[in-house]
Amino acid sequence: MRKEDLLEAAFRVYLRNPRATVHEVAEEAGVSKSTIFYYFKNKCGLEKELMMYVIKKFSPWREDNDLESAIKSRFELMKRYPGLARMTYTIIDNLSKTDPEFIEELSKRSFERISKMLEREGFSNPKELAIILHAFIDGLAMYSMYIDLDLDLCSDLVLKAIRGLKNEV
Repeated sequence: MRKEDLLEAAFRVYLRNPRATVHEVAEEAGVSKSTIFYYFKNKCGLEKELMMYVIKKFSPWREDNDLESAIKSRFELMKRYPGLARMTYTIIDNLSKTDPEFIEELSKRSFERISKMLEREGFSNPKELAIILHAFIDGLAMYSMYIDLDLDLCSDLVLKAIRGLKNEV
């Protein structure tokens, strides 16, 4: 069994239940808990690797992406994986208690990637706007868990709002 297969199994389990146990992940992967612990020292290690896996697999904030594509891609993820926001928020909350430095570094890197994208597109204050953009999208992701949002409309409005701030901040 490859580590990536275990992470894919963990992803499926955590999407269904963000407070999943190592036993549930092992069961989904068809392996023993000791196999999970062989690859990931403990549950915290599993969750850290899962966060990195999800970011690597789904992050729209890549150098080869433009702002509009990135925002639309992020909202498409919300539609495709409705449990993704709950999963990531739960894991972030867990890890903020056990490894706050990891979460701090994860946040910094996220803001840096978004900031670089905004800078490439000529925004005058990309660092500040990166935080605003992240907050817009995270807030909408959270609300989409509880209320029915038109995510296509939200995507267009976020893009319009950020573009409106291009030279304002």
